[in-house]
Amino acid sequence: MKVRYLKLKNWMLATLGGLLGLTVTGCSPACEYGCPEGFYHVKGVVTNEKGEPIEGIGVAQVYTSSNGVVLPDLRFQDTTGADGRYNVDFFAMPNERVNVDFVDLDGPEHGLYRDTVITVSAPREAFHGGDGEWNCGTAVITQDIILPSAEE
Repeated sequence: MKVRYLKLKNWMLATLGGLLGLTVTGCSPACEYGCPEGFYHVKGVVTNEKGEPIEGIGVAQVYTSSNGVVLPDLRFQDTTGADGRYNVDFFAMPNERVNVDFVDLDGPEHGLYRDTVITVSAPREAFHGGDGEWNCGTAVITQDIILPSAEE
């Protein structure tokens, strides 16, 4: 009888705690109440080792899970044109290191290049136009990249 009472009591406390957001398995208070975030605008030019712009390179933000597993966003946010320029936009926490993936999408048409991941970050001071609290504003990051040839 006492065991049944304790199970019922524990179930009721767990249910009440869950409704109030006080569960052990729930997310942290930062997750529950939100985190400061900023808008990253990353742009640049993709060139080969000779300095020539590369067309047909897909560019996307790559998410990294808390245990270090890379989770690519298979929706490329931009593809370089004849001038090699790209622009990607995403939200992330200030000071967070964010990976940007460059993938040769067109095959041998404009040369073969190795897939490359770069890491970008911006200190909180680089963000402008936010409210200074939860909305940190926008950081513009210019990152040119040289893709190595895959034909070597």
